[in-house]
Parts: sequence; structure tokens; C-alpha cells
Amino acid sequence: MDTEFNHVLDEIDQRVTDLRAWARFGGVTVLPPLLALGTSERVGSNWLSDTLRPIMPQHNEPFRQQLGSLHPLSPVNPYSIEVEQMPKALLGTLSWHGLVEFVLAKYSPVRQMLKETNLFFTARSLLRLFADAPVVVLTRSPLGVASSFARSRLFDRWRYADRYRQMATMTDAGSHERFAPLVPDDKPDELTALTRLIVLNTVLLADALDGRSYTHIRYETAVLDQPAAWAALDSLIPPQHFPMTPRPAAAGGDDLFATNNHKTSLAAQLSSAEAVQVIACTAQTLAVAADRVAPSVLERAATWLTGAEHYEVTGRPTTSPGSRSRVPSPPPVEVSYRHLHRVAWRNLLVSNAEYAGLLNALNAAGVANTQRDTHLLLVPMPHERGGRIHWSSERETWTISPGFAHHPAYWVTWIGAALFAAVNSARLPAHSELCALAAETTSSNHDYALGDAAQVTQTQAPYGIHHPVGNVQVWCGDGPPTPHGQPVQRWIHGAAWNTPATIDEVNRLRSRHLLGASRGVGVRLVRDQPQPFTRPTIAQASTALNTWIDSLTDRSRALDDLDMTIVRALQADVGLQTHV
Repeated sequence: MDTEFNHVLDEIDQRVTDLRAWARFGGVTVLPPLLALGTSERVGSNWLSDTLRPIMPQHNEPFRQQLGSLHPLSPVNPYSIEVEQMPKALLGTLSWHGLVEFVLAKYSPVRQMLKETNLFFTARSLLRLFADAPVVVLTRSPLGVASSFARSRLFDRWRYADRYRQMATMTDAGSHERFAPLVPDDKPDELTALTRLIVLNTVLLADALDGRSYTHIRYETAVLDQPAAWAALDSLIPPQHFPMTPRPAAAGGDDLFATNNHKTSLAAQLSSAEAVQVIACTAQTLAVAADRVAPSVLERAATWLTGAEHYEVTGRPTTSPGSRSRVPSPPPVEVSYRHLHRVAWRNLLVSNAEYAGLLNALNAAGVANTQRDTHLLLVPMPHERGGRIHWSSERETWTISPGFAHHPAYWVTWIGAALFAAVNSARLPAHSELCALAAETTSSNHDYALGDAAQVTQTQAPYGIHHPVGNVQVWCGDGPPTPHGQPVQRWIHGAAWNTPATIDEVNRLRSRHLLGASRGVGVRLVRDQPQPFTRPTIAQASTALNTWIDSLTDRSRALDDLDMTIVRALQADVGLQTHV
């Protein structure tokens, strides 16, 4: 492979071409992911996820959530640029490798789904990274989105005032200046700001998709005529693989995250005046866009913004919906290992306090978690987006959201999980070991029962092992084969607070590349009997990480070869390496 890539796109395109050639030689067809792109948040994409979960591995907003805020491709970077215009110097070694892995890991014989919303000016970049991927556009009337935001106070909780200022800044000058009139910096009220952002994102997505085929599914259709919504997917999913009607999900415990409630009608919980305001602002902002995009783009965006006629305006609720009462915390439990099936299982999931301690130790040893806004060990999300571990630049230390020290760590990469295991004289369990554990125990905290992850201890702990299934899924020490030099991936097992917990779902094979992360995936440790291996020191671990990052400059190597360098350094349990 040519090692003198002048642009990250050159490497991505070449590796995808090589992957397809090798796959054809082996009689296999490699498919790009299905891009499910929402015109805003709260477009009700969970019905699609729940429907396709049994047949299609899914990734929820990794582009928007897992890129650091100053990454040149980040949708929340006020100065983001399109990927084709990105100078090589802006990407460090880890960032370059991470972007290549992000794309190549989504190509497989089984089509995967990648959901993204609120891409704004980075929609064109994502579409370029997956130039051959089929696209389904998920839309919802601004009236319905505004109702959902108002009901759960999301404008404040998700800092949409900051998002509005970001868009105003991005359109103040430069290549995005023509869109400035859509988001004038006139300090609008919440409904006006939200509606303008919805229209802007819709127009930008319609513009980015100009000349590219796509399938369109309305949220309103998914609620009122679900068979018609499914029919739109016929061209994307083989009929013999289409799932049966999913069971209605139980009501969740938190309006912020429990978006799986079954609906058969549409209501906008806004006052009549507010509903009129949203509809009028939509029309006004769309009219402003008329002179700034092609007529075909404007028509497409206008079509995506319809649907208000399907809602009954019911007025604001008399009481605001809140989260369920917090479950009383069980008494603290000390960390120990419990023997079951010839393996010693750590009794508790790894907590935020423990993981923050590891991050602080590594930071002191000279390993930064975030390098050129690509995250190595943890994706540090803001608290309102589910992040519980945060970097404090003032204190120069990792801190934890108050009250969450003893909750399970998530947003953890596999590299971070494996490193935590190694320095604690343990390893990550194999997928087969977790399947055996699941067969012996019962699940807890799943299907949005609590609306979030609970503390790592629970009242009833089978075999003394807390949350053996449920609360969060966990990283495995093994993973699928990596034919043709694809990125190394690792299995994820179990059920989380926001996923189903049927035995099929718990044991279903799904995987992520080594730098992937999720709000529902944490860490559990095991030790082999009779004695664990000797753990590396923090200094040795930091050396291994830095050595691996330095090795990523050699782009002539296969991706699995590059990844196996760090896998071997972190996994002393050699037996698992045969499963890579």
C-alpha cells in the first residue's frame, strides 16, 4: 500500500478499495453502512433502531458525540471545515488513525446502521467519508420537535443557546456566510432559536444530499402508519431479513432519555400561541433560505419540514414530567472476586471514581486522554449528555459529577477498559464467559426502567456478583475475525439501562473498534485461577500507549496489524489473542 498519503481521504478510499477487492476474491460482499440522518434531535429514531436491532449492528451518533469539540470535523466546532478541505497538519497521528478506523470498521458483510443528527455544516463531510453508503433521512415536524423539547426542558438541559451561538459564529464570515440570515444573532427566545436551528440543519442536509439518492421516512408516518414507514426500507433491507413487529416498549423512567414509549397518536404539548409561533418561524426561516440554495434544495427541505397538520395542540401540561424517584442506594460493598465456572469474577462493575483515578495516574505519567480532539481512553461527554467524568482545566485533574462516584463508568474505549484491567491484575471477560454468566443469573435495570445507570451495588446480587446482566453492557476481551486488514474490533455483551434484556439480545454478537465508546458500555473484570498475572505499572502502561501511538505513523501496515500492537501490550492473557 502507498504510504505517502497526502490526505486522510486518500487512505480511506484506498483501504476501502482494497477491502472490497480482497472480499470479492474470497467470495464475500462488503457493504457500506446505512446512514440514518435526522433533520434534528428528537425525530423519534428509536422506532427504527428497535425495529432493526436484531438484524443490523447500530452506532448512535459517533461522529457528533465522539469527536472532541475542537476537532476540525466536529459539528460543534464553530470553525469546523469540510473533510476535503482539511489540511494534513490539522490531524495528529492518533486522530488520523482514529478517523480511518471509524470509517473502515463500518464496512462488513452485514450492513450496519450509523445514526446521526444535528450535523449542520459537517453533513457533507460525513457523506463524503461514506460516499457509497445508502441514506435514510428521518424527519419530524418542527412542531413535534418543539413539543418534545418543551416537555423535557431540553433547550436548557442540552445547552441549545450555546448551539445557537455556535451557528451564529460559524455563519458570521467565511464559506458559511450565506446562511447567516437564517440564524441572526438577535438573542431570540427559545422557540424561535430552536425552530431556526431545525430549519438551518434541514436546509444544510438537503443541500449536502443534492444529487445523491436517499429514502425519506417521517416520524409522523412511523407513528400513524408504521407499515408504510417500513415499506420505505424495502430497498435497503432484503425482505427475508425484515424483522417481525417489535414488541411495544414499556414506559421509561426519564423523559430525557426514555424515547421508546409506544405512540398511536400525535399531540403537541404547546399553547396555541406557541404552536402558531413555531409554524410561522419555520415558514419565515425557510423563506430566508430561498435566495441561498438551489430551488431543488429548497423544495426538498420544505417537504421535510411539513407534518404539523397531524398534531393536536393540547396545551402545556399542568404538571411537568420528571424522572422517577431515585432508587435508594444499597449499602457500599468492597471489591472482591467471586469464583464461578473456573473464573474469578469481580463482584462490581468498574466505577467512575476508579476510572477517574486511572485517568489521573496516566495524566501524571504523561499520557493525555485527548490528542488533537481524538479520545484514547474515555469520551468526556458533558453531564447533560450522560458524561460523568470530566477534565477540569482549572484543577488539572479528572473530576466526577456530584453523586456519581459509585456509578459504573461508561463512554469508555476498549483500550481504556483493557488498560484498567491490566493494571489491576485482571483481564476483560471473553464473550463466551459472559454468555455462561448470563445463563446463571437474572437481568436488572434495563429497558429504561430507571432512566439511567444505577450504582454499581444492588440489593440482590446473584452469586455475590452485582449487575451480572443489566445496568451497562461490558467490553469483552475477544472479538470477531479481522479479515483483509480491517480494524480490530471487540465484542460487547449484555444489557444496559437503555436496551432490551431478552436472552437473544443479551448474547447477540455486536462489536466496536478499539477507540469506539458508548453511554451504555462499561467495564467488568475477571481473573484466572489460581492466580492473576503480574500487573504492569502505570509507567509501563503509559510507555505502551505512547509507543503504540508513535507506531501509527507507518501507514503501510494493515489496520489490524497496527491495532494488535496495543492489544498484545494490554492483554497478557495470550489465549484470547487467538480469537482476534
